[in-house]
Amino acid sequence: MPKTRVLQAALALAVVLPLVTAPAAWAEVRITELPGLPDHPTHRTVGVNDLGQVIGAAYGNGPVRGVHWTPGGAAVDLGAGNPRAINQRGQVLVVEAKSSVGPYVNRPRIWRAGEVVDITPPGSGWVGAEVINDSGQVPMTYSTSSSGYHQERAAVWRGDEHEALPLSEPHLFIDAINDAGVVVGSKLPMFAGDRYAFRCEGVTCTRLATTPGTGPYELSAINEAGVVVGNKDGLALRWEGDSVTVLSPDGRVARGPQAINERGDVVGVTTDASGVRRATLWPGGGKPVVLGVPGPAEAVAVNDRGDVLGWSSADDPDAARAFLWRDGKHVWLGSLGGAHSLPVALNNRGAAVGESTTADGTIKAVKWTVVDERPLR
Repeated sequence: MPKTRVLQAALALAVVLPLVTAPAAWAEVRITELPGLPDHPTHRTVGVNDLGQVIGAAYGNGPVRGVHWTPGGAAVDLGAGNPRAINQRGQVLVVEAKSSVGPYVNRPRIWRAGEVVDITPPGSGWVGAEVINDSGQVPMTYSTSSSGYHQERAAVWRGDEHEALPLSEPHLFIDAINDAGVVVGSKLPMFAGDRYAFRCEGVTCTRLATTPGTGPYELSAINEAGVVVGNKDGLALRWEGDSVTVLSPDGRVARGPQAINERGDVVGVTTDASGVRRATLWPGGGKPVVLGVPGPAEAVAVNDRGDVLGWSSADDPDAARAFLWRDGKHVWLGSLGGAHSLPVALNNRGAAVGESTTADGTIKAVKWTVVDERPLR
């Protein structure tokens, strides 16, 4: 059974009141240790959907195994492989490395309620797949030979077949897809040549606006309005339509689909004049707002109500400490008794997931539930 603890989070109000002896509390945090698989002492989470389903991986004896936790906290073994993403229908994308020495074979599959569908492109070797949208569509890049690992072709699994994208030659990366099926990624030539980011709508692929610099583009996410965010050469970037905006000349957008929400809020990190990393929010893609959490700190995810999830290592450079920020205030999410608590993702219902160490240093998968007196928007 999951083990749940309750923490009372007390935060100072911005308004100064006379004779206030204790700060007011705006939220209650419940931390739940998610049960693990036998003979696998270490567990890490990857994502959570609005149904409360959580996915992650178990490490220990034998190969890495995927885990699906039900809303009630029961653990389901997904078999060998690393879960990459879960959608709102409960479909889980799992990628299994059949061999990492050669021949290079990596296989993606979709799991849902015990049913498994192999979505490996015919004739492929190493397949890269990171995201799945709510229609079950999965973009992927792959090598055309099992003797190589260069990602030289791209396709999208559209639910019953692969649709090839007009992209070729290494190295191709596809990082995000929205529910309309719009795909974004980047190309990095093997030796020399043009480095660029791209957007594909159906089988039509176009280049995104460029920025100065020689480094590769690293895209993070796309929302339903088609706004894309990512990074290049220390620049945090936002693409909308045919233009690109530099959000920060010295920062980074968070990795993963929750780097941007449907309101256009973007999260990540900026570096202040003292060289300290600061957890940062760009509301609607506008001017950066430093969240006020002690640095070094980073924001890793934002949900559609504007809650920001992140971590700080100000107390211990070797141990992250998870926080949730809402409407100008933050709450520490707590741990299972150890110094380390690293958040990964959150949903729109007040649940966040990540990992925490116990008092003996073991890493466990956890879910934090933040209970607020304010209703969901």
